[in-house]
Amino acid sequence: MQEKRKCRVCGRTDDKCLQCKEKKGFCPLAAGISCYWVEDDLCSACKTTVISFTSIKGGTGKTHIAILLAKCLAAAGKKVLVIDSDLNNSLSYFFLTEEMWERTKKQNIAKALSNEENNLCDFAVPTITKGVDLIASTPYLADLRTLSEKRLKRMIETLYGKYNVCIIDCPPTYDNIVLNAVNASDYTITPVLKDLFSYNAATFFSRVLPRDVDNFSNWYILLNGYNKRFEESKSGRQNDFIDLYQKDELPLTPMETWFPWTTMIHLIVDYHKDLSRVQGVPNTVYNPVLYTAVSELAACFFDEELQIPEVF
Repeated sequence: MQEKRKCRVCGRTDDKCLQCKEKKGFCPLAAGISCYWVEDDLCSACKTTVISFTSIKGGTGKTHIAILLAKCLAAAGKKVLVIDSDLNNSLSYFFLTEEMWERTKKQNIAKALSNEENNLCDFAVPTITKGVDLIASTPYLADLRTLSEKRLKRMIETLYGKYNVCIIDCPPTYDNIVLNAVNASDYTITPVLKDLFSYNAATFFSRVLPRDVDNFSNWYILLNGYNKRFEESKSGRQNDFIDLYQKDELPLTPMETWFPWTTMIHLIVDYHKDLSRVQGVPNTVYNPVLYTAVSELAACFFDEELQIPEVF
């Protein structure tokens, strides 16, 4: 008789899913979708999906997109952990108040990575956004430039059963900190603007990531600043760059996920406003096109249909 598989995190077996059913709101069963085996001893309800945003070019929107994706997924009921691995601390500044910052002196990504036996959950702090926890960045991350490029990957399992998704905001460089994030990720997203420097950054990654990351897959380019008015035009700067990516067979995310060109994203981030697809909601930014792009991006990472509210 064949031995039943058993999840190493929750104890679920092939014919008994009581443990997952008790996690209503966390397990895919809450959405009417059965668990499946991610590995022989790991069920999908316990697996943490890891998404990193990285580019060697600054200013492409990595942090803005990471913030919006985290808020969207948390609003959809997912338990989200964001990791700030950028010395600029932008992600940390957005999600934390001054009072919350005090805890990050002892709970930050540098301290977490200093010992491979650490549990990443012990270094996460609650944020101003319900459903989102954060492992903050710190200047001391610069002291870990000789760190093994796979340490974070070996530590990610400590998140299993605690978080549905982990989003990593990377610095605009290429070093062992970035490689730690990419090695640990299920998906790696490189945002690009409609300029030659962004294109050069993307082509750089297309060469070095397959060389430097074991079993590298699921790397995608996300266009930030797409203008739908030029969609049917056969010429123009936007179409020229899209043609470049397609000609080089660089993997673009679906068009529905491309972020529109809008300054409203700065209102959301700088003034801590929510994004809305309906008009008239106080303290929100009404932009249905941006709302759709964020929602479609969020849907790319989950098999079940996400229940995303009208405001997040």
